[in-house]
Amino acid sequence: MSLPCPADRAACVAWVDVSSITAQDASAWASRLPQAERDRFARYRHPLSAQQFLVGRLLIRSWLESLTGTAAAAWELKAGERGRPEIASPPSPWSFNLTHSGNLVACVLSSVAQVGVDLEDLDRRPLTRDLAQRFCAPAEVADIERRPEAEQTHRFLAYWTLKEAYLKARGIGVAVHLADLEFTLAGEHPTINFRESLVGTSRDWAFALFQPLPRYLLSVAVPQVAGSPRPDITVSPVTLDALTTR
Repeated sequence: MSLPCPADRAACVAWVDVSSITAQDASAWASRLPQAERDRFARYRHPLSAQQFLVGRLLIRSWLESLTGTAAAAWELKAGERGRPEIASPPSPWSFNLTHSGNLVACVLSSVAQVGVDLEDLDRRPLTRDLAQRFCAPAEVADIERRPEAEQTHRFLAYWTLKEAYLKARGIGVAVHLADLEFTLAGEHPTINFRESLVGTSRDWAFALFQPLPRYLLSVAVPQVAGSPRPDITVSPVTLDALTTR
């Protein structure tokens, strides 16, 4: 499958399954990266972490090349505020954000403004009540606890990924008290409200929640100009061949 092309006022997410990568594949594909990124790849001690980093960089570089015609290796990426990778050169309207969990790596790309994406593996340890109360608003905790026990981790991670996507889009990290971000999942699309320390924060955002595979939840946050149509937010799988065959 080719990489998607975001239209104006749209945000596209591409995700890749890294489970089939061998150590030999990873070593060969790392040669496509600039030296600084090859060095960083080599410093990872855990093979899965190395593969997640490698595929994330191959994904954004291949995507930018397919959209602009500028070679993948020609894009200079820098660590922005709080370490978030950003485009340093050449000049570009594109904003992106990367995430990974388990065997999936995902990237959101848009020309709207700073965008955020978060991905979580549902095969994580079961939710504890303390965890929900620590990171969720009271209404979110009540929503989680109303659900059968088997569904509670899924619901918690829906809230968690939305919060993380929003924070990543704004570039403000976990310095914010997560329980002061309050999401509602009852409508067609998730909506946000702000409590206590965050009262008065702009609510002009569009959110989307996806399940690209049964094991994973993925959330996207995109700024939305007040009164304007909701941005289109799409999610597409991309094969490893699309990133490594050229």
